[in-house]
Amino acid sequence: MFGFGKLKFRGVDKSVISDEEHRQDYEAAEAIGRVRLGKLCLYYRDLGKKYFVPYEYIDRSFTRISECQPDDSPAYYYYRLILVHGEKEFANLIFNKEEEVDKIHARLKEIRPEIQYGYVPPADGKERPKFM
Repeated sequence: MFGFGKLKFRGVDKSVISDEEHRQDYEAAEAIGRVRLGKLCLYYRDLGKKYFVPYEYIDRSFTRISECQPDDSPAYYYYRLILVHGEKEFANLIFNKEEEVDKIHARLKEIRPEIQYGYVPPADGKERPKFM
């Protein structure tokens, strides 16, 4: 009645899909943290919405490590999976375990070997603003 039972996915181009093929791929996909690696796409959740990214869209991936230092507590780290298309970072997915991010990088390389790994500074020498 209200559409709560139907899976909908948002694409990188803001399109919305809800077809049976992507639903089945999502449900059969390998889950690593909040990311699922299907045969068709990489899927992830962000702010209650599900997104899909065709593997062909991902040009590069890398890990960004962030440190948090609360008052009177030891520092802790969290790990960001950054996905890049056309020199633009389009996804910033946060994980508590570095192993999960490493596993996603390895699986992306198996699924589509053309995906490059590692940070590349901008050509103009200026650092891009980091996700907050």
